[in-house]
Amino acid sequence: MPVLSDPVVTLEGVSLRNVSLSSIGLEVAIRVENPNPLGADLQECLFTVIYPNGGADNRIATGNTGGAKIPARGSAVLRVPVSSDNAALIGALAAFVTHGGIELTIKGTAVLKFLMITKPVPFSRTMSVSIGEIADIVTGQNKKE
Repeated sequence: MPVLSDPVVTLEGVSLRNVSLSSIGLEVAIRVENPNPLGADLQECLFTVIYPNGGADNRIATGNTGGAKIPARGSAVLRVPVSSDNAALIGALAAFVTHGGIELTIKGTAVLKFLMITKPVPFSRTMSVSIGEIADIVTGQNKKE
């Protein structure tokens, strides 16, 4: 049997869904690419949304895409809504107000299965969220269906 290439897992994007005094709703979009001639089953893709603050990673939310079929030599984008943890929200909001935005990092591991072979694929990406994006959500100009 030929050697399988590693699947590629990337963060397609993070968008804000809603903002309230007690939580922030995010939508995390994760792309899983399969360069192999065999289809793959994504068993799960666990991830954590964090914001770096003074050298420490503060967890805001966690999520899991659940299972999905990834076609041979194809890809799939999986969108997962997550909500913030209230305790972490206070520090994130303080950083947000102080700097006019915040950097969020998504770290995780996708677990794919090809026939009898299971491959864990780690990934990480950092993105910025600006005060303008928050304003659009609060005013309803960036509504997600």
